[in-house]
Amino acid sequence: METSKTRQGIHKSRGGLIRSFVATENGIIKDITISGDFFLLPEEALFKIIERLKGVPANREKLQEIIEEIYEKENIQSPGTTPSDFTESIMKALEV
Repeated sequence: METSKTRQGIHKSRGGLIRSFVATENGIIKDITISGDFFLLPEEALFKIIERLKGVPANREKLQEIIEEIYEKENIQSPGTTPSDFTESIMKALEV
């Protein structure tokens, strides 16, 4: 059984730095925190992304799909930052 460990991934988007802290267990995201100097509207959008990613498989395609769904559902505006930028930050944490 794989023990849970938290890893950091940093990605620089045109809209700012995205820092992800991701803890996985057996290939599943157990906990995740995302911070940085990017802007997201509505303000609670980041919390919705974080909550939705807990418990999902830690793979690029699934993460990208979920983040894009949340962007569309919540009508997220993020100047210079795309769902792909968040996925990249998370994947950098997972690849360490």
